[in-house]
Amino acid sequence: MGDQEVIESKQQLILIMQEENSLLDKILQQQTVLHECVREKNWEKLNVNIENLQNLSDQFVELEEKRTKLSESTDIKNDAEIKPVLTEVRGKLQKSKIENHVLNEYISTTRKFLQGVFDSVVPQRRNVLYSKRGEIVKPELNSVVLNQLM
Repeated sequence: MGDQEVIESKQQLILIMQEENSLLDKILQQQTVLHECVREKNWEKLNVNIENLQNLSDQFVELEEKRTKLSESTDIKNDAEIKPVLTEVRGKLQKSKIENHVLNEYISTTRKFLQGVFDSVVPQRRNVLYSKRGEIVKPELNSVVLNQLM
């Protein structure tokens, strides 16, 4: 590969990573909105947000495939021009990963809490049923009536 081709390849790589960088900003913003939707139980907004997040993720995957192809011919880890952009992209990816982990923990904790409430309110759900083969069969949820006239 000639010097000019290396320079053009490097410039394309920087442009792609800058696009990834701005896309990650949008993804992080959508993740924050997603977390708020879950906490506020705004299911309509949540569905729209999940679709938006999926579209952004698809765009990121396309850019990442282009970046991977270009980076095969360029030493991106040790290049002084590429390294700052690469570091910024990696930092935002890490932040996105942490945001996902926090949301998953919140959902998991909430689900466990609600399961405990249902087990207390509907005690027959705690009984364990077994099939003919000895497998645990979860009982069907019986109706629960709440008296809201207090």
